[in-house]
Amino acid sequence: MLIYFDNAATTYPKPQGVINAVNRALREFGGNPGRSGHKMSIKAAAEIYKCRTAAAKLFGVENTENIIFMLNCTAACNTVLKGLLKSGDHVVVSPLEHNAVMRPLHMLSKAGITYTVADIDEWDSESIIEGFRNAIKPNTKLIVCTHASNVWGIRMPVERLTALAHIYQIPIMVDAAQSAGTLPIDLSQSKIDYLCVAGHKGLYGPMGTGMLITSAPQSISSLTQGGTGSSSMSFEQPDYPPDKFESGTPNLPGISGLCAGIDMVNKKGLKYIHQKETYLFKRMYNNLSNMPKIKLYTPQLDTEKNVPVISFNTDGISSEQMAAILSDRGVYVRGGLHCAPLAHIKMGTQDTGTVRLSPSIFSTAEEVERVSKIISDISKRGIYN
Repeated sequence: MLIYFDNAATTYPKPQGVINAVNRALREFGGNPGRSGHKMSIKAAAEIYKCRTAAAKLFGVENTENIIFMLNCTAACNTVLKGLLKSGDHVVVSPLEHNAVMRPLHMLSKAGITYTVADIDEWDSESIIEGFRNAIKPNTKLIVCTHASNVWGIRMPVERLTALAHIYQIPIMVDAAQSAGTLPIDLSQSKIDYLCVAGHKGLYGPMGTGMLITSAPQSISSLTQGGTGSSSMSFEQPDYPPDKFESGTPNLPGISGLCAGIDMVNKKGLKYIHQKETYLFKRMYNNLSNMPKIKLYTPQLDTEKNVPVISFNTDGISSEQMAAILSDRGVYVRGGLHCAPLAHIKMGTQDTGTVRLSPSIFSTAEEVERVSKIISDISKRGIYN
């Protein structure tokens, strides 16, 4: 029996509707969208527009052209950071950011761009707001914040941070890799400037899908230039979205699968998805908290302050060893460091890493209890028994 609790990396299994959509795209939408006038190409273009429309509905976006398809959330983050910032600019980031943010910023720092990690108490919204406010400088051109930590599941008050940023006339970029499809995100209300989305996690699309959703496409330059099927006689890249950012043949089977994933999320409802996953992992947290050799790093899961992600360690067993033992017993999790050095430094786990558990809508209470028992047995017997 395989139990998959590595959904923070990518969701599995994918809904049957997603699998069917990918297969259908390969069978029926073989034409290159926007590149030809024949019926197959037109059907392919209509399928892509269908996905833009579904995403616009989910995220409260009026203009579907502002839904820009990307390879993944990392590509979206890079597009904003490298397409917006210039030498002399300053950025404020949270202490929970993924390397999708920190590595581009590190590279940009060599070109004269600086950044400050906000000093915050991640469990106190007022502290978070003040920490970001205190980090703002006269040359701050962007605020960056993850919506939910991929290591700790901690939610950040991105709506309040957006309001703060706009008071200072600074745009904000939100990394929604762990929240899109789990938490409600309405850009018509929050006014987030740049939302970076993973398609293959909470939206249940195929790997190799993501989105950049922005109300300010004119403010950032494109990282790639090439064929778009539009303005083909010009050597200049189109300056209008989505063509400005979507050079080359799109991943139509992936986008079609992503559309089916978004449809599933819309039908089940974000409230139901979040409540079910949180209920399951409250049970998991309670079980782990009663095991004497298990160390948890965050308080009991709170629907207002967490997404359902738990990280832990076991006395006498490294996080990588625990993940390997669990894998041998049919439980798939992630151990070690999770591409988020700031988040590990924040909790003091930069040398040990953690074992991370993350459910999906397909996870069950029976799986939670089985995994809890397996972890308990391993922690009691140790690595060599």
